[in-house]
Amino acid sequence: MLKKILTSLWIITLAWPSFAQKEEEESIDTKTLAFGATTSNFTSLIGGVVVRSSTPVSVRKNKTVYRYLAIEAVNLKNPREYSQFTGFGPKYTMGKRNYLFSVRPEYGREYAVFQKTRDSNIGLSLIFAAGPSLGFLKPYYVRYEDNNAFVQFDPNIKGNIVGVGGILKNGFRGMKFTPGLHAKIAANIDINTFNDNVTGLEIGTTLESFFKKPEILASTFSDNPQTFVSVYLTLYFGNKSIVKKKDAGNGID
Repeated sequence: MLKKILTSLWIITLAWPSFAQKEEEESIDTKTLAFGATTSNFTSLIGGVVVRSSTPVSVRKNKTVYRYLAIEAVNLKNPREYSQFTGFGPKYTMGKRNYLFSVRPEYGREYAVFQKTRDSNIGLSLIFAAGPSLGFLKPYYVRYEDNNAFVQFDPNIKGNIVGVGGILKNGFRGMKFTPGLHAKIAANIDINTFNDNVTGLEIGTTLESFFKKPEILASTFSDNPQTFVSVYLTLYFGNKSIVKKKDAGNGID
């Protein structure tokens, strides 16, 4: 009997480092800061840039809850936009009056579904976030034949377009502010991490509405949406730092 007890104690002693390591792994969480590029059905292939942060704030049902902060800057398009050649070289967008840029500060929560550990290479979480939309309308400049100056596209001018000013033409001149609100729901996939680096995908939908209908295309060419329901994909890269948890249900240090 004594031999069995001693044997059992010996096995427990040998196994204890493994149990302790597992407990330590479960008590460790990370906060991340990442930068990425995003695309949606209302943007071009690379439609904007994103900075995002996730910080653990509590634990519910043994799953971490993160405070989600982000800021996005995207160039929204009218779905009826199409480009054609001027006949003199560059392409231009028919009927385009303005670029629409939306800067979106976001605040929300990220709920872990499958917690990423040292033994698993994929983590899954759900994101719920909302915030204001800071919209900016920037004139779309073109050059008509027999005119050396670049001017905002005007559907009443019947001359041929022979040049396009580009997105940076004339800087902030003529820019107008158009505010709104937005909210989004997304799935976040933490693909893999190497040392302190993190790579992931954010896939979701954004509902965004401006207080006033933005003029992207001239009304003679198309009606412009006031509300945008986007399906988007963001690829991001960043770094992580370790945060140690308190007991489950008592929050995060």
